[in-house]
Amino acid sequence: MTDAQYEIRPARDDEMDRVHFLVAYSFTGDRTLEGRAKMRHLEEMARPQVLIDGGEIVASLRVYPFRMLVNGAPVDMGGVSAVSCLPEHRRKGHVGRMLEHALAEMRDRGQLLSALYTPHPDLYRRYGWMTAAANLKYTWNPKHVRPYIPERPPGRAERVTEEDWPLIAAVYEQFIRGRTGPIERTEARWKEAFFRDIYDDSRAINDVAVWRNEAGEATGYVSYRPRQKGDRSVVEVKELVSLSGEAQTGLLRYILSHDLNDEITWYGPVEDGFSFTVDNPQLMKREFVEDLMLRVVDLPAAVAARPAGAGTPDGAFTLELADAACPWNSGTWRVTAEDGRLEAAKADGAGQVAMTAATFGAVYDGYLRTSDAVRTGLAQSADTDAMAHADRAFASDSRPLCYDFF
Repeated sequence: MTDAQYEIRPARDDEMDRVHFLVAYSFTGDRTLEGRAKMRHLEEMARPQVLIDGGEIVASLRVYPFRMLVNGAPVDMGGVSAVSCLPEHRRKGHVGRMLEHALAEMRDRGQLLSALYTPHPDLYRRYGWMTAAANLKYTWNPKHVRPYIPERPPGRAERVTEEDWPLIAAVYEQFIRGRTGPIERTEARWKEAFFRDIYDDSRAINDVAVWRNEAGEATGYVSYRPRQKGDRSVVEVKELVSLSGEAQTGLLRYILSHDLNDEITWYGPVEDGFSFTVDNPQLMKREFVEDLMLRVVDLPAAVAARPAGAGTPDGAFTLELADAACPWNSGTWRVTAEDGRLEAAKADGAGQVAMTAATFGAVYDGYLRTSDAVRTGLAQSADTDAMAHADRAFASDSRPLCYDFF
C-alpha cells in the first residue's frame, strides 16, 4: 500500500533494528541491540509490517498465522500484535491505516478471522474487533485452603522439560476438542510461548509438571512460574489442563504444595468450577476478566468454516452488516443452516437482524447472543424468530476462551 506520503510493507532485514526500537519504546522494553537479540524468536514467528512516513519507519505491527477452534473446527486467523507508533507520529491515523491494510492482506491469505489483546478496546472496536472471550482470575493463599476431596488420587505429578513438548501437546489436543477459542500450537509455539513467556526477555523456562495416572498415561499438566513481587512470593499458574477428575485433583494438590509462597494466581476458564475444588471457596478470590478481541475478516468464508450450534434447526435468516474497515463484508447476507452446517450468501434488501462488524465479532464465536445484542442496543431487529435462529446458529458448545497470549 502506497500513496504520495505513506508506504506500508513488510520490514526488510536491515530495518529490524529500527522496528525493534519502535516496539520496545512503545511497550517500555529493552531498546538496545542486546534487547533485540532476546526477542529474535518473535521475528521468526511473524515478520512485522511497517508504515513509512516521509522516508522514516514510524509504525509497525505483526500478524501471527494461527488456526482457532470454533465448536472444534479450525478456522484460519490472523493474530494482531505489537501495534506500535512513535509518539511524535500519533494522532495522524497511522494505526488505522495499518490495521485496514493488515485486514486486506489477511483476507488475501485466507485468514478468515482476526484476534488481538489490548488495553485499549475502544480503539479496536472502531475497526471491527470486539471482546469475544473471558476468564476468571483466581487468587489464593496456599496456606489457607485445602483440596475439597481429601483423598490422594491415584497417580503422580512429574516435572518435564521443553523437549517433552509432544507429551504436553497430546494432552492439550485432547482437551481442546470441540471447544471454542483455543488455537492450534506448533512446535515453535510450544517452546517459545508455553515453556517460556513469549515477551519475557530473560527467556526463562517456566516450570511444567504432567499428571500421570496409575497406568502411567499423561492426563493433565500445569505450567507455572514462581516470582518475587516486592515482599511477596507469588506462584503464577500459566495453564492448568486436566482430562479427568483425578488429574484435576492431583494437579491442585501439587500446586497447593507450594505453600512456602504467599500467593497463587491463575487465569482459568469461567465455567469449570475450579474454586469448588478447594475446601473454602470464599478464601479464593475470583475476578471476571474479558480479554481476547475478535473480528470476522471474510464473512461468508468464516460463517461456512464454523459448525452451527448444537441443535440448530434447518432454515435461514438475513443479517445486515456494517463494516467500514472490511467493506467487502458490508451488506445483507442470507445465513442458512442445514444439517449442522452454515452458509452465507449475498441477499437484497434490509436484513432481519442488523449489526456492526464489532458486534458480529462477539456473536460469531458465541460469546454474545444476537438476542442479547438487540436487547442492549448493540444490534437491531424486530423479528423474534430471526433472532432465535441466529442465537442457535452462532451458539458455542463451550464458553469461548483462548489459552494463548500473543
